[in-house]
Amino acid sequence: MYHVLVVDDEPMICTGVATVLTNAGIGITEVFIANNGFEALDYIRLEKIDLIITDIQMDLMSGIELIETIFTENPMVPIIVLSAHGEFEYAQKALRFGVKEYIVKPVIPAELVRAVQSFLTERETQQRTLTDATFNQKFVFEDMASGRNHILNELVSEGVAEDEVDEVFAYLGCRFEGPYYCILAIELDLSKAGLFEAEIRSFRDRNLLRYAALNVVEETLSRWDSLVFYCGTHSIAVVLQFSQEEMASPTRLNEQTMIAQLLHNNLLKFIHTRNIVGISRIQEGISSWVALFKEANEAIRWSGVHSDHNVFYIGDFGRHDELPSAGGIPVTKQIIEDNNSFIHSAIQYIDGSYRQKGLKLQEIAESICLSPNYLSYLFKKIVGMNLWDYVTKLRMEEARRLLLTTDMRRYEISDEIGYESPEHFSKIFKKHFGVNPSEIKNDTKFAQS
Repeated sequence: MYHVLVVDDEPMICTGVATVLTNAGIGITEVFIANNGFEALDYIRLEKIDLIITDIQMDLMSGIELIETIFTENPMVPIIVLSAHGEFEYAQKALRFGVKEYIVKPVIPAELVRAVQSFLTERETQQRTLTDATFNQKFVFEDMASGRNHILNELVSEGVAEDEVDEVFAYLGCRFEGPYYCILAIELDLSKAGLFEAEIRSFRDRNLLRYAALNVVEETLSRWDSLVFYCGTHSIAVVLQFSQEEMASPTRLNEQTMIAQLLHNNLLKFIHTRNIVGISRIQEGISSWVALFKEANEAIRWSGVHSDHNVFYIGDFGRHDELPSAGGIPVTKQIIEDNNSFIHSAIQYIDGSYRQKGLKLQEIAESICLSPNYLSYLFKKIVGMNLWDYVTKLRMEEARRLLLTTDMRRYEISDEIGYESPEHFSKIFKKHFGVNPSEIKNDTKFAQS
């Protein structure tokens, strides 16, 4: 059974879409309605959402801003855009951030139902199709030193002279304009695979698994300009390019880590292969590839310190005195102190900012110079709860205090703790405490607290 979130600042459209979907007979048990992006983020953080349908042009937070934030915090949720804006630029930007379909208003109900049903069932059919296509084809022994792989491996390990670039890429049949690049290194565990983690012992099965992994990576990256190639018997490398315009985007780092997380998740999801992804910084020019490849592999080494984490950005570890060796390093007192310091700073920032409307994970991460991905991981590991659960807890505790000790009205308290809508605040409050805000003074367990 599926849960869908509809986001639009026109209540009639939300109600109409919800009615169409709940009556469509496609397994939707609940449709949440958010009248702005801030409310939508609360639902995404607190509920299990299988699909998001959002408008683009909204007050307070535009649909693009919402999509960018979702892209950072929960990139696996499929998104459909409904908008009166049919301009190509809107569609292109939305699609870049993982939007599955762009439907121009007025919406035809049958078309909406078709799109929603397609994406809700996509995960099941995609997994079956990809697995069948990969493992049922005729097995071919692949040459690890094939021409293309040999050249790309030399480019990232030895480099290339400027006057050779055109010739090399003409041979490869592609051309990267960049001018900025990032490299991801994916280390595969080829010893086990499948739902039951069966041991992989034969040469044939290991190579099939490698080939399947390459297919998953290429399919995941289909909407980005990238090069994907083997860089060892257990590794795959990805070169991503970024334009000058993309470098100016505040979500640039988020895009790197989101892509890496998508790759990790899809390799687990479709072929049940454990993996670790290392992310380099972004640098200009093809001449930087050697340094970037080294950074991506250095980032992977931090899995020896954080064995329960899978995606590592090299910039998150710049404050440490040294990088771990190839075999990893023990968790030293200094590493523990550094991590605790990061989270202490994050908590200080959140404690001072939780009343802010539209507080974003990216803002918190930037305040302590960590990637959002690594901050979320460290926060849960050290504090013992999800970062957004912590934010909601602060807001609800403050709301309870104000309700019990002041004569402030519901809309005033809602505004005070960072909610645009009193109705939405009431929903979150009841979910948190089990009672409505209006009932709290009459509830003995709260009156005595």
